[in-house]
Amino acid sequence: MKFLKNITKLSGCQAAILTNQSAFGYNGKYHFQTYSEIFNLKTIFLPEHGLFAELQDQVSGDELQYLFGDKQIINLYGKEESSLVPPRESLQNLDVVIIDIKDVGSRYYTFLTTAYYILEEISKIKKETGKAPIFLVIDSPNPIGTKVEGTPLVDTYQSFVGVKTVLHRHGLTPGGLLTYYNDTFHLNVDVVVVPIGVYHQKKNSTFEWVPPSPNIPTQNTCIVYPGMCLLEGTNLSEGRGTTKPFETFGAPYLLGSAKLELEKRLSNHQKDSFQLRNLRFLPTFHKYVGTICEGYQLMVLKPKQFHSLYFVLFFLKQLRELFPDQFAFLKGVYEFRSDRPAIELLVGDPYLLDYLYGNHTESDLETYLKENETRWSKAIKPYLY
Repeated sequence: MKFLKNITKLSGCQAAILTNQSAFGYNGKYHFQTYSEIFNLKTIFLPEHGLFAELQDQVSGDELQYLFGDKQIINLYGKEESSLVPPRESLQNLDVVIIDIKDVGSRYYTFLTTAYYILEEISKIKKETGKAPIFLVIDSPNPIGTKVEGTPLVDTYQSFVGVKTVLHRHGLTPGGLLTYYNDTFHLNVDVVVVPIGVYHQKKNSTFEWVPPSPNIPTQNTCIVYPGMCLLEGTNLSEGRGTTKPFETFGAPYLLGSAKLELEKRLSNHQKDSFQLRNLRFLPTFHKYVGTICEGYQLMVLKPKQFHSLYFVLFFLKQLRELFPDQFAFLKGVYEFRSDRPAIELLVGDPYLLDYLYGNHTESDLETYLKENETRWSKAIKPYLY
């Protein structure tokens, strides 16, 4: 491949990499193995879930160990918030930092936030010393394409599950989003994006899908995730502990006449673009472990028309009205932040939060979403690879 021939010019350069099992395929190898044959690859940065997606969400990777000879393994998802940022010494004396990890197209997904924190640290080094490593992004397809959903995350809601200004479903590849960060936040890092095609076909084959994390088992999961991730901020099960997380969802209290009314309201929402299959499920871990939940499988019929975020916002608003004594937003620490409930960090926009509490009509919300999505689509045109 032309790219591999070109980077052999950098043979022997000091390098580090942020990666996990999603970077797999070239010659049947994990990509970090290929880079080890070209660069002097001394450091592997681990994202949330570990190198092989061994760990569940919000589980520290401090105890993970791997037998990779003299390679240094640095976990960037530990028990303390400080672990999210790479140690300064781990980035010094490097020629290149490689980012080769798949994203799922939603701003909540933490891998590219980790990459952004690395980018920020490299920017600080460059400003202080005048030199810094090249930030080399091996691009990969966005599994849900360029369609966008949502509104920009407001600064005050910024956290590990959301970088400011980004929409819920951003429509960019890893290279596009990281270049957007570099330009928008004036980081002035030397970012080099290797186009899609080095290791990937432009259209992913579902037969070649490698789960980037434990609860993204298929590409279909990525389609519903921009909305369904909001359930993490509620006392509904988002399907963790089942074989179809984020597609399966519910709670023990979804019963009776209120549930029938809920289904009636949902039947007229985004009509014909999705179908709900009634079911019961028993989570094997996480929320309601060992307790039967009443719920649904969300089956998307028309992915180009279906708006996952709008569906979930509408669904949660109906739950607040129909199950006022049972439904609740969770409180407490979420992704290292204790000052705001999880639902606020995930929604990330006061207007959308007001909608959940009944302060805006459906028409108002649709207009607001459309305006913000149009604005974002124009802003990201230079970053569509």
